[in-house]
Amino acid sequence: MVSSNGILEQGNFQVTLPHIWDRDTSDVYDELLLRQQSSLALQRTNRALESKVQKLLAELTTAKEQFCCEKASDQQTQTELEKSLSLLQATLDSTEELLEAIAPRLEKHVTSKQWISEPQQLFPTCPQLKKVFDYIEANYYQSIGLSDVAVAVGYSAAYLTNLVRRKTGKTVNDWIFERRMLAARALLLETNQPVNQIACAIGYQYEGYFFRQFRQFHGTTPQVWRNTQRSNFNVNQLQHN
Repeated sequence: MVSSNGILEQGNFQVTLPHIWDRDTSDVYDELLLRQQSSLALQRTNRALESKVQKLLAELTTAKEQFCCEKASDQQTQTELEKSLSLLQATLDSTEELLEAIAPRLEKHVTSKQWISEPQQLFPTCPQLKKVFDYIEANYYQSIGLSDVAVAVGYSAAYLTNLVRRKTGKTVNDWIFERRMLAARALLLETNQPVNQIACAIGYQYEGYFFRQFRQFHGTTPQVWRNTQRSNFNVNQLQHN
């Protein structure tokens, strides 16, 4: 049996029980309750820590997967970029080959442009003389002169002569002549028409008169001018090749 002082007696055998037996029963109960509460609190803390750890592990797994996806995306982007650069290089190579192929034609075109310009570039921009230049452009290949232009625009020949000279420094006949020379150069360079046919096509009734005006403007005859321009082009083409 157990005595009141906490000693277990069994025949001649005695054992002293823990000091707890020295306390009142209420104190023992309070301590047991406190220990139970502490244990429960510790369990709750452990569960909270485990939940926190699980959450952190899940976030870490998500971040790892995202990193792997971004890495794969970067690799794909790099591959696509390399393909684009390769395609661009191929395009540049093709462009260079194309430029080399068309260079002779461009050179010929530039040579022609030295003597052939657009009619819009020939005539000056002057609203007051627009009708004059429009009429010359539409009829230069015919046998026209100052009087024809004056009638077409509704001015007297004298007034029109003074107006055109004051605005451009040239006469109406000068502009007709320059437009015909522009057409003559184009036909000489771009066709194989005989000179007499060219003269007729641009408004000259007499081939000799065309010869004189062409020589006066260019310092040589139409045929010599044609041969010289084509010879210069051929030399430039050979040098290019």
